[in-house]
Amino acid sequence: MSFENVTKRFREFIYSQWMVRRWSMAVIDGKKHMKRVVLEQDDAGSIQSSVAAITHLAKRKHISDRVKGVRLGILRHLCILVDCSSVMIEKDLLPSRFISVIKALSLFVDDFFDQNPISQISIITAKDKKTDKLVDFTGSARKHKEFLKAIAEEIPSGEFSLQNSLETANEMLRHMPSHSSREVLVIMGSLSTCDPGDIEESLEILKRNNIRCNFIALSAEMYICKRIAKATNGKYAVIIDEDDLKTLLSVFALPPVATTQLSANLIRMGFPKRIEDAKSWSFCICHMKHGEGLVLASAPHLARSYQHLYPILPFEEKAIDKQMKKELYCAGCFSAIEVKSYVCPGCRQDFCINCDLLIHETMHSCPGC
Repeated sequence: MSFENVTKRFREFIYSQWMVRRWSMAVIDGKKHMKRVVLEQDDAGSIQSSVAAITHLAKRKHISDRVKGVRLGILRHLCILVDCSSVMIEKDLLPSRFISVIKALSLFVDDFFDQNPISQISIITAKDKKTDKLVDFTGSARKHKEFLKAIAEEIPSGEFSLQNSLETANEMLRHMPSHSSREVLVIMGSLSTCDPGDIEESLEILKRNNIRCNFIALSAEMYICKRIAKATNGKYAVIIDEDDLKTLLSVFALPPVATTQLSANLIRMGFPKRIEDAKSWSFCICHMKHGEGLVLASAPHLARSYQHLYPILPFEEKAIDKQMKKELYCAGCFSAIEVKSYVCPGCRQDFCINCDLLIHETMHSCPGC
């Protein structure tokens, strides 16, 4: 055996052991408990089958967790807090934690506004024990992606302050209307926080202002973050790898279940038409005033928001009998189904996992029905 082959085998062994330790510490968020993931190696010493199985279960879980017939927060104001401290330089996510988060957020912005066209996002960065408002609340995906592209060239530094980050988000969200959902999404890689005061006081303020705090951890579970998420009816999760980060972010693109404190007032909206002459002014036809402050929307915007109220039912999972002489093909992409099929409860047609996800996350209607 040549020296190059020995070196390659040694690298693969070290990498597999590192992945086993990292994945075994990863946490999958459940409804009432946190479940530890244990990876198993196959006869060839690979953990790829375990990774595929866990990813498969995670994708299915997000579909099955969607509930029907409940009140959702369709009009949302989401404040994203990004940890830009020195720990984000680490390369356990390639090319680095910071770059991986920026790339995932760029994809998330498109997904969020596709699912929530009448909602708004703000982005805050946190480093050197301070916070900086990168983008104010806006519904423009292009604007967010431009700022994310610009910040990707910066170098993370200093320490992360969770209290300062949450207080900054609170100042931005507490003025939002009571009929909208106020949410915070913290993406942090730090295992510590440098705070100027008592974070319990900040938690009480968040609860009083009905602000829901969600956390995505890049390293490991932190008790205080988990406690804040639970106290504010938010979610807490620890990622496994880059793909899992994108999967977890896609969960927050879906509207959350509305709280009882969310008011149910009628919302004034404007339905503008395209104006060809950009130099002309647009006035409210009711009051002949300029700048009524209405939320501008179109019929497709409301239609895309409406589909969350009546989501398509989860498909039934069915194991494939390997002794079958005839291959089973997906009714969507017509590819052969090898492991499990997913049966629509309406038309009883079989679909593969990829078509199942496409139907539930993008199409929102069964092609067989």
